[in-house]
Amino acid sequence: MPLNAEEEFQLEWIKHHQMEDKDELAEIQAEAEAEARPRMRAVRGKKMRRNPAAWELPNPEDEIDLHGLTSEEAAEAVERRIDDLLIAGLSVLRVIHGGGNPEYGNVKRIIDRKVRSEWSNRIVFYKVEPDNAGSSIMKIGKPRSQVAKKKK
Repeated sequence: MPLNAEEEFQLEWIKHHQMEDKDELAEIQAEAEAEARPRMRAVRGKKMRRNPAAWELPNPEDEIDLHGLTSEEAAEAVERRIDDLLIAGLSVLRVIHGGGNPEYGNVKRIIDRKVRSEWSNRIVFYKVEPDNAGSSIMKIGKPRSQVAKKKK
């Protein structure tokens, strides 16, 4: 089948103009840019976060359930329990605070705040249990002296 004049013109044009695969060119250019970019190194000194399920939490020796208490009542109850545990020589407490009910003043948030501020000299370890967000484990230690704090 012979070609008509338009088809012959197109064939001649294709012979004289090279076709480029633009996708392949884009891939080559992207690879070249990636190689030219400086590689980011891992930041030294930062610890990798472990999976919460792998935490080795101490076994609680006592527990306190704060359901139904307002935030002020709960804070007082936990503080009394901490004092009782110190007297009894026990050190690990499970605090069952629930997920948080705004009607009661979000007990968990208040306990967290007290652990970071007022009880910071008596609490050695405090974490939410990985498999139960409604309770936390608290390890109680002897109050540290001011000299020990300054050495750190």
